[in-house]
Amino acid sequence: MSGTHGQAAGRRTEHLFQLDLAESLNEAYAWVTRIQVAQFVGILSRMREEHREAMAMRALHAFALRRPVHELVRLADHFDGRDAVMLMATAALSRPVGEAAELALMQYEAESGGERAPITASIVHDVACQRTAFDVAVFVRVLEQREPTLAKRTVQVFASPGSGRTNLDKALLHTALRDEGCHREADRLLGLTLRAIADSPPGAAGPGGAGEEGEEMADLAGAFQHLSPAGRVLEHWVEERLNASDATEVERTRELVARLIARRGAGHDALAEHIGRTAQPRHVVKLCALLARGDTASPAKCALVRRYAAAHKNVQELAVLVTFWHKEPALTRTTRELLTDIVAGAGAGPHGSGMGPHGPGMGAEGSGAGAEGARVVVQRSRAGIDGSGVGAEGARAGIDGSGVGGAERARAAADGSGMRPDGSGTGPDGSGAGPDGSGAVPRTLNELRQLDEWLRVEDADPQCSQMLGHAAAVHVEGRSGADLVTLLGRVVRSRDRTRAADTVGRRLAMAVMRPDADRDRFVDCLRALHDARYSVAVRAACRELSDPSHALTVDAALVADVAGRLHRAGLHKVAWTLLERLLENEQLVTPADVVEVVGGVLALPLPDAELLLRATVGRWSDVGHRDDAVTALRDAGRREAAEWVIKSLR
Repeated sequence: MSGTHGQAAGRRTEHLFQLDLAESLNEAYAWVTRIQVAQFVGILSRMREEHREAMAMRALHAFALRRPVHELVRLADHFDGRDAVMLMATAALSRPVGEAAELALMQYEAESGGERAPITASIVHDVACQRTAFDVAVFVRVLEQREPTLAKRTVQVFASPGSGRTNLDKALLHTALRDEGCHREADRLLGLTLRAIADSPPGAAGPGGAGEEGEEMADLAGAFQHLSPAGRVLEHWVEERLNASDATEVERTRELVARLIARRGAGHDALAEHIGRTAQPRHVVKLCALLARGDTASPAKCALVRRYAAAHKNVQELAVLVTFWHKEPALTRTTRELLTDIVAGAGAGPHGSGMGPHGPGMGAEGSGAGAEGARVVVQRSRAGIDGSGVGAEGARAGIDGSGVGGAERARAAADGSGMRPDGSGTGPDGSGAGPDGSGAVPRTLNELRQLDEWLRVEDADPQCSQMLGHAAAVHVEGRSGADLVTLLGRVVRSRDRTRAADTVGRRLAMAVMRPDADRDRFVDCLRALHDARYSVAVRAACRELSDPSHALTVDAALVADVAGRLHRAGLHKVAWTLLERLLENEQLVTPADVVEVVGGVLALPLPDAELLLRATVGRWSDVGHRDDAVTALRDAGRREAAEWVIKSLR
C-alpha cells in the first residue's frame, strides 16, 4: 500500500469515528467554501471516476452545510439533477430548521416559473419524513406565514401512509403545531390521518405495526391519550365538524366517524362513547344508520353507540332521539331495543358486547336456540303432552293453562331477554346489564311517564309509546313489586299486558336463579303481582323456576327454598303450584332432587304433602326412574315419603 493511499484511507477511517461529522467536515473540507461551482462539480466527477465515491459524498455534504442558503439555491442548476436533490436534502435535514424553511421558500420561488418543482418537493418530503415533529412544526409555521401552499403540502406528506410516520409521530406533530399557533394545519393533519385510517384495507399494518382490525385507530387514540389525557383531542375535532354550518362537511364527518367506529377493535371505544353521550340526537341517528347498513355496517357498534345515547339524562332529548330513530328506515326495526336501553337507565351496560350470559348472541331464555334449546323443548313436550306426570293441576306441565299458548309464549320469548335483532343481548332478567355484571339503575316511574308525554309532544309514532310501555313493564331489575304492578297497568292493550306479565314472571324467575339473588325480593314481587291479580306473571315465574328454558338442569334446592318462603308469606297455592310443576317433570328431576324437595316440604310443614308426592312422583311413567326416587328417599331416611310414592301405585 502506498503512503499517499494509506494516509487517505486513514483519513476516511478517522472520519467514520468522529463524534461530530459536521465539525470534522468543516475542518477537512473547508476548501468547498472558496471553490467555484464548476470546479467543484469537476472534482466530484474525478473522485467518482477514481473510486472515491464516499469522499465525493462527504464533499457534497460539506458544500450543503458550509455554503449560504441563497448560494445553494442559485448554484443548484449547475449540478447533476441527482446531486442537486442530495445537496438540498442534506441542507434541509442538517441545517437549522429555520434555514431549511428559507431553503424551501427560495427554491420554490426559483422553480415557480416551471411546470414542476422537483427540488422543492424533495425538500418538503425530506423534512416531513425525517426531521423531528417539533422541527416540522417550526418548518410549517414559517412556511404558513409566507407560502401556505408549502405548509399544506408538508402536512399532507407527513400524514400520508407512505411517510413512515407512526401515530405517535402524528400526535406529536399535532401537539407541536397547535403550540406554534398553526391550528388550521393541526386540524388538517388530524383529518388526513383519520381518513387514511378509515380508508386503509382491513388488517393493513401501519408504521407502528398495529395491523389487527381496528387497532390502528386504537393506536392513534392511545397516542393522544398519552400526550393529552384531559384534552380529548379526537372527540373535540369530531364535535366541531359535526356542528359545522357546511352540510357537506357534516355529512363527510358522519361518514368518517362511522368508518372509524366500525373499524375499531375490541376494548373501550372512547369515540363511540363521546358520540353517544354528547352528540345531538340527529347526529346519533344518522351515524347509527350508517353503522346499520352499507359498507360501514356494524350492528354491534351501532348497538354500542345506541346504548351510550340511551343513557342520556334529559328525557326531552331522549324523546327527540326516539322520534328521529323510529323515522329512520334503517333503524325503525330497532326502536324497541333503543327503548329497552333507555328504560334500563344510565348504568345499563354501555360497554356490553352483545353477549348474553350463556353464550355469544344468545339471551338467557334461549327460546329454543341451539342444541340446548332443542333438548329443552323436547323435554318440555315429553313432560306434559304425553299425559305423564298429570297431577292435581293437570296439564300445566306441558300445555300452559295461563291463557298464554305455545305461539303466544314464543312471541313473549322474542320480546324477552333473548337475542336482539342487532346482535346485542340483555341480561337474564332483561336488565340490559353488560357482561361485566355491572348493575343498572332503571329509570324512575316518573321519568318514564315524562318520556311518554314528551313522545306525544314530539309527535312520535304512537307505536313508540306502546313499545315504551312494554319495555318499561318487562324490565324487572331494580323494581319493587309495586313498581311492576304500576308499570303493567300502564300497558294499554289487554293482549300486550298479558304478554308483558308473562315476560315479567319469567324474568323474575331467571333473576332469582343468580347466586347472589335476593330471594325475599322475588317473593315480595310475586306477592304484589298475585294481589294485583296478575296470575299470568305468577304462573310464568313458577314455570320458569321449575323448568328453566335456558338450562338442562333445575336447582331443586332453590325451588324448595323459594317454595318455603312463598308458603310462609301466605302464598300457599303458589308454593304448591311451584313444587308440583317441578316434581311433575320426570325428565328433568333426579332422585336427589326429590329428596331435596321432600326435605323442604316436610320442614314447612306443607299440608297435603302426601297428596303432592302421590300426584307427581307417584305417577311418573318411567318405572325405573320412579323406583330410583323411592330408593333415594329410603336411603335418606325419608321412609314415610317413600311409602307415599308407593301407595299411589296400589
